[in-house]
Amino acid sequence: MGKTDGLRGGRGRAAGALLLRGLLALLGLAVVAFGFVRFDAAYDARGAYLDAPACGARATGAGEDCLRSESGRVTRKWADPGNDSTSYGIAVARENGPSDTYPVRESFYDAVDVGSVVELRLWHGRVADIAYQGRRTEPPSTPWLAMTGVALLVGAGTTLLVRGLTGTFQSEGDWRVPLGTAISLFLATGFGGALMLSQHWPWGLAMAVAAAAWLAAAALAVVLALL
Repeated sequence: MGKTDGLRGGRGRAAGALLLRGLLALLGLAVVAFGFVRFDAAYDARGAYLDAPACGARATGAGEDCLRSESGRVTRKWADPGNDSTSYGIAVARENGPSDTYPVRESFYDAVDVGSVVELRLWHGRVADIAYQGRRTEPPSTPWLAMTGVALLVGAGTTLLVRGLTGTFQSEGDWRVPLGTAISLFLATGFGGALMLSQHWPWGLAMAVAAAAWLAAAALAVVLALL
């Protein structure tokens, strides 16, 4: 009886551990999937205006999915020499909004003067780009905040997934590979995703590259954890 009870107890513990591994892997996969959903939302929020139509006369809300045009006047321009490169900026007094400053590219900086009338295109209430005499510039801003959240989700989710698939949660000191995976994916996702969003990669290409890179990193982490 004692031996039988011991076998049953061992089987029960093994089944419980297997169930825990499965739940941990599913939780990790769900977190990663949510990270990709947030990346898609960040892509849409940043690049959707590129193909958006102009707002009609009936579109009055700032949340409308269309581009609203507004004129502005350049009140100041400056160049700020740095160690490696020079940054450029202009101050614009908007027609229907508060005055603000915008970083611009050198070619746009050279084209405008103080007093120049520019066109601002607004997407969901924010200035998406500025135009002047056929030149158009997008005020460059790297979406670090949005990508930080995405990177945390992908890194944490992958860590849970790897530990669930390999069962390393059952042993002490086995956090090295999953933790290294989480940190590496956090950095790669943050910088890589910000680059894709800033450079307006095509949606299909951005998602395909992100998915392929994640699959490769997750597979490598599983292999290393099992060594």
